[in-house]
Amino acid sequence: MATFLIITLAMFCTAIPLWLGQRHGLVRLVSPMHLLAYFGFLGFFVKVLSYASVPELAFYARFVETPDALLVGALYLGLFILLMCVGYRSACRPVDTAANQKTARLIAAGLGRRGALCLCAFAVTIGTISLILGARGLDGLSFEALEGLNSAKQININEAGVGATLAGIKSFFTIPKFAFVLLLAHGITTRQPSSLALAVVLGGLLIVIALVSGDRFELAELSVFAVATYMIVGGRLGWRMILAGISCLFILGWLSAYMTSLRHGGDGSGLLGQIVGSTYFLDINAAVMITDQMTSDKLMLGDSYTWWRFGWIPRAIWVDKPAIDLGVFFKRDVMGLSTGGAFNVTGPGEAFINFGWAGCGMGLVLGWVFRKGEALLLSAQATLRYGAAFLYPMLFYPFVQATLQSSFSAFIVGAAAQLVLIGLMIAIFLVRYRPHFIQHSVERGIAHGV
Repeated sequence: MATFLIITLAMFCTAIPLWLGQRHGLVRLVSPMHLLAYFGFLGFFVKVLSYASVPELAFYARFVETPDALLVGALYLGLFILLMCVGYRSACRPVDTAANQKTARLIAAGLGRRGALCLCAFAVTIGTISLILGARGLDGLSFEALEGLNSAKQININEAGVGATLAGIKSFFTIPKFAFVLLLAHGITTRQPSSLALAVVLGGLLIVIALVSGDRFELAELSVFAVATYMIVGGRLGWRMILAGISCLFILGWLSAYMTSLRHGGDGSGLLGQIVGSTYFLDINAAVMITDQMTSDKLMLGDSYTWWRFGWIPRAIWVDKPAIDLGVFFKRDVMGLSTGGAFNVTGPGEAFINFGWAGCGMGLVLGWVFRKGEALLLSAQATLRYGAAFLYPMLFYPFVQATLQSSFSAFIVGAAAQLVLIGLMIAIFLVRYRPHFIQHSVERGIAHGV
């Protein structure tokens, strides 16, 4: 009976966000509620369904023996997700999506200095890849090098199991990522083959970045960037685009499975098996372990949400800097494990670690923030003045992803540096409009079919 209730709850936690995204989301397929549905489907529904058939696949079972732990964790995670939906719906207001799309197309069509943009993107990509290879003691790429790069994301691990993830270096990958978004938007809007071709080349380089950095979520980012950009500028979902999208997702999924296989010694397990056995996405395993292991005397009472204060200091200067990833704290100080690395605690898990069951209230807040942020960035006025619509794939998706799967402070530290780079690129490469030109600009864009 309990298993049936858990699976049913997980199904609702996928279906309700998906319905909200379809009905109220401002970006088709990749609104915050769509993303919540995808993460809930992979991290909650697929996993509990698999564990019901093959219990030994459950990651949490290695550490938790409490009989009703799965039910308790599922109830917490389900309540958190549903409150996110309530928060999102409470913030929904009428939005002129047609005007938003026309404005985004207008700004995308005004992309300037494409040659300089591409030169900068290619140079930064090659330079940062070289820096990562050098930091890991490599002077070139090969299949053997890729295996080593994907075996661990950390280097120089200390006795506490904390090491460098090269996040500072990888912040510069923001440049080719944003160049990809701008070129793709320009190519779709103006139908210029050269911009589309350059975007495809940069997309290939971003895949190389993912392989070199050993970060599988770089591949997920690439797919979200592409879909979000296409939808923001009013792209249509014909059968050709759907077929192309499915093909790309298949390739990226295969690459992700390949990278995970390398990390686990080339065990050759399939993508589904790797998803089920992981703690990624909106993970039920994290919810079970945290609700089972956290006690009231260990609650952080909001402290983890402020760790970004010291996250700015490079580890080269502060060698023993505490990890701002809450997963290290949970694994070492709560679970009592000192094997290195970290457990992925997820956004709901972070809320519970700080406030216990009262952390469900963070779900309500996050849902509200998701909607307000979505509406603000995609508004015609913000796009005309600041190019804000193109911040949606670059910063808002990572924010949603971090608050669902990762930790808040880790996102803040990385996003601050990225925002500086993105702001410079917007100032240099995008034509924007002053407030008293806004209405005229929109009308001009509409008149020219932009």
